[in-house]
Amino acid sequence: MLLVPALLLLMQAPPAPAPAKPDPVPPARIELTTPFPVHLGSVGPREIREAAYGIKSIHDRPFHLRVLDLSLGLSLDPAQLAAPLQPGEVRLVRVKVDPTGLVGPVKGAVRLGTDDPGQPNYILRYDMLVRPEVTVDAERKSLGEVAPHESPELDFHFRREGGEPLKLALASAAPSYLEMELVPREGGSDLRVTLRPRHLEPGVTAGLEVLKVATNAPKQPLFTLYLDWRIAFPVIPEPSRVVFTEPKNTLLALELRARDGKPFRILKTEVQGRGFQVLDAPEAESARQVLRIRRTGTAAEALLLVHCSNLGEPLKVPLRYLDPRARPPKGAVPPPPPAEEHHHH
Repeated sequence: MLLVPALLLLMQAPPAPAPAKPDPVPPARIELTTPFPVHLGSVGPREIREAAYGIKSIHDRPFHLRVLDLSLGLSLDPAQLAAPLQPGEVRLVRVKVDPTGLVGPVKGAVRLGTDDPGQPNYILRYDMLVRPEVTVDAERKSLGEVAPHESPELDFHFRREGGEPLKLALASAAPSYLEMELVPREGGSDLRVTLRPRHLEPGVTAGLEVLKVATNAPKQPLFTLYLDWRIAFPVIPEPSRVVFTEPKNTLLALELRARDGKPFRILKTEVQGRGFQVLDAPEAESARQVLRIRRTGTAAEALLLVHCSNLGEPLKVPLRYLDPRARPPKGAVPPPPPAEEHHHH
């Protein structure tokens, strides 16, 4: 009967403490006397830099350092580690950093071991920002507001740092109103873009151009550039195109507003094409004029010319009729193209 109370006491006794785990990492036997990690800053694509690490021994006996691992682009002269590090000695270990083949933010390290099993491995870290071989001063530029009679030009400046001389090639076709030319210059090359507003289709008042330029840099074979522009007509048409979309709707308004806010007069209107007509034209001067456009048939398009007192050339406004009966229904599959005919000679 005495066994039961004894068993209960054993069950209520606190468990014995677990033995302490030994520290898996031995204590360090060196101190770094230079700022850590080493920041190399902005580095050219072929600019050899040097990272220096001051190492002080706090060991009570000599020991040797040896290289266990190096990050890509690093090299270390082993003669620096040939002699043992004496107690209290401070040694400057220099590492060469070659950024060839690297670009952008880069982090690396040297891993050192010793001949003393009571020491850990030491990791000497560095970081840098490797500049790309080819750079352009801006990937997006703007011509701003352009008068219809102007032909503004703008340059994208390319530069190559190191390596072979820079070679560029146009990788995208230019529209009819845009001229692109590659102009070599000292240390690089320019992409020169010229806008010809007179070659724009009527009703086009703004654009965002996507330009592609190929290079001979292995890591940067293609650049995509953007160029935006706006045509500053003295008279602003709203809308820039008059579009009829409903068969029952045969009358729409076109508002003309002077950009400078000064009154102007509509001298004459004419429609090139069939199916549309201008009902009337105001004769009085005003900074805001309204024209009424009537659709008189089913013609798909025409062009309205508006001669104004403040314009050297007539304002061109496209007229459109999108007949819903001529459009395929939603979900309809377009008919296949006609079979190619083979001619035998």
